[in-house]
Amino acid sequence: MLISSDFVAARHAALCAKAPQLHVVTDLAECDASQIDALFTMKLPAGIAPRLPNLKLAASVGAGADGLLAAGDISSHVAVTRVVERGLGLSMAQYVAYQVLKRFRGFDAFEAQAREHHWQRAPIPDSRTHTVGLMGVGEIGSVVAEALTALGFKVIGWTRSGRAVANVAEIFAGAKELPEFLGRCDTLVCLLPFTKDTKELLDSKMLKQLKPGAFLVNASRGGIVQETDLLSLIQSGHLAGAALDVFANEPLPASDPLWLHPQVVVTPHIAAQPSVAAAVDQFLENLQRVRSGQTPLHSVDRLIGY
Repeated sequence: MLISSDFVAARHAALCAKAPQLHVVTDLAECDASQIDALFTMKLPAGIAPRLPNLKLAASVGAGADGLLAAGDISSHVAVTRVVERGLGLSMAQYVAYQVLKRFRGFDAFEAQAREHHWQRAPIPDSRTHTVGLMGVGEIGSVVAEALTALGFKVIGWTRSGRAVANVAEIFAGAKELPEFLGRCDTLVCLLPFTKDTKELLDSKMLKQLKPGAFLVNASRGGIVQETDLLSLIQSGHLAGAALDVFANEPLPASDPLWLHPQVVVTPHIAAQPSVAAAVDQFLENLQRVRSGQTPLHSVDRLIGY
């Protein structure tokens, strides 16, 4: 395991406790690289995988595998996996629903009134007239769609494949239908994986396709949104604001203007994450599978990146 953060360290500790019989190393200089048959980490620097001649499995400790695939040097015979669990979808649904409701119901204004001891009622808007667009409606997105639909919002979705999804009123597919999808959104929620095709997909050209006054929630990967373009469109008044949980550079630098912008909510990549137990259990299951010649669970298609 390559300990690159506290997030990975917690899974390292849990793995050692759950499977004390495993020889788990964190420094290649301290072991015989030929004995390593699996990697379990979030980020994989270039040059690591080629040093492991008997590598069979490269497993992400999180829901995305972009940190493993970025190096581009994992042999084709090595299985690449990610963590999948329903609890991840529920956590994401809670985060997204909170951000959507906070703006839709105007709770920021009521909180400001309360600080001034001011009592001013306002009409409650009809959620059925508010369209929330989900970019990405896979395992996680489908749970988010279920939650938003239960709250009365009209939910539409954009996917690569265009497959029908429960609780999504209308599906748009591919680059051709993306502008029409964006133009229908009062709130846009980005749940896409980070791949070569989604890198900076939401730049000025795409964000301008959103309705004037639309709001963006990004809870997937920071590199999908061009942050400078986003900030410019908020400052110009085309977009009402954004709730951002992920950023191109994490931690977000203290000098970044997103921190202080009154129309931007910044959270530190906490919208959702697989539980430690689920990540460790799936890794151990997949390790057993690859050692016995079976197909691992939740394999990543390298051509599409998830």
